[in-house]
Amino acid sequence: MPNVTERIRNSIRRHRMISVRDAVLAAVSGGPDSVFMLHVLAGLQKEFGFELKVAHLDHQFRGDESAADAEFVEDLAARLGLPCFTDREDVPQFLLSNAMSKQEAARMLRYRFLVKTSKLEYCQRIAFGHHADDQSETVLMRILRGAGPDGLAGIPPKRDGIIIRPILDIRRSEIMTYLDERDLDYRTDSSNLGTDYTRNRVRHELLPVLETYNPNISRSLVNLGTMMSSVAAHYDHLTDDALLRVVKNTTIGQIALDSGTFGGYDESLRRSIVRRVVADLRPDLTALPFLHVENVLNLALRGEIGTGVELPGRIQVRLDHSGIIFQEGDGLPKLPTAELPVPGSVVFQDARLEILSRITPWEELGATVSSTDHDTAYFDLDQLSLPLTVRARRKGDRFHPFGMEGTKTLKEFFIDEKIAWSFRDEVPLICDDSGILWVVGMRRARAAPVTEKTKRVLTISVHSTEAEAEDR
Repeated sequence: MPNVTERIRNSIRRHRMISVRDAVLAAVSGGPDSVFMLHVLAGLQKEFGFELKVAHLDHQFRGDESAADAEFVEDLAARLGLPCFTDREDVPQFLLSNAMSKQEAARMLRYRFLVKTSKLEYCQRIAFGHHADDQSETVLMRILRGAGPDGLAGIPPKRDGIIIRPILDIRRSEIMTYLDERDLDYRTDSSNLGTDYTRNRVRHELLPVLETYNPNISRSLVNLGTMMSSVAAHYDHLTDDALLRVVKNTTIGQIALDSGTFGGYDESLRRSIVRRVVADLRPDLTALPFLHVENVLNLALRGEIGTGVELPGRIQVRLDHSGIIFQEGDGLPKLPTAELPVPGSVVFQDARLEILSRITPWEELGATVSSTDHDTAYFDLDQLSLPLTVRARRKGDRFHPFGMEGTKTLKEFFIDEKIAWSFRDEVPLICDDSGILWVVGMRRARAAPVTEKTKRVLTISVHSTEAEAEDR
């Protein structure tokens, strides 16, 4: 069997982790894993033609012990002739005003520090010291949580084009043997020895029990992660294609799926769609547990209109006339009421929407003016009762849709148009003193039509400020 250095060399090549003239920032805690990684990478610098730098963040969790870790890393980098960048973050203080676990806070602040340092030091890669035992523990923890293919894929060897994990194929026992044979010093984090954290309990209690059933359980879990990464990649492509067909509406904090299209996919792809939608709404969440995915599937296929389920991260899923609505928290606030100047414009920052009005002589628009348009509506200005307002729906709203006999409640109109209940408060209504003139993007009212007798045409149009920002 190839030695550990040869296997790391092969892993770097296989996953194309490092290119010639790259600068690699090694995240070094001072523990055996990162010390091992640093020594091996230092020995491979000339062969692969990359520059190696060291980074360490003191989380200030363990007082003098963590301060000594930082000093150890600085000394180690100096002995290897490598530049070293260190910083301190008061994670305990940070936790007082942020609702998250110690591990989540430490991981977030560490990642932020590493990314910032990599940019300041022009590093194309950040190397982490995750190894095969970390992989097996991660896969096992996700099995316990009921994760899907994405979760069971475990820790990827390369991510986001910058994160690399060159020692992911190496066992912890091999790392310790390497360090002992070369008499290399490292630091021991006392918090890793206890069983306060779930990962420590899996490492020190559960895995040893499982090894009595299968002595190679760690390797089996790593193999499972490798196989599921291929499955996850395949389903990623299928899910990308499915989302183009199944998503009906998207807005800030909300995604609506077409029920019929969603129900037409096989069960495994439906699960993948649900996980992806939740990940799009809350990318900071861990993989959605199996039970919650099944609750969404049961709602989508057998639920009644108006019923819903709640997912982690305050994500609400509700079945509506128009489809399956995923909503983060309480969704967007109701569209505020504002006056629309004539001529002029009004901008709704939260909705990323701008509504404009302008006055044009009838002759300039020609003999025919479209009475209905998704983005624009035309009115005979002299038949309107100014001022104009833009507002959200109100209880009891009615209007007379253009081209129809009689009036209709706005609620009936939304139901007929299959507009999701959760989106209805976000639909702008253009009104004058007589009532609703235009349900923006859907239907204008019969009031103030443009005819040959019209002298001044009021053109009202709606624009996405987000789209304009992207164009710039």
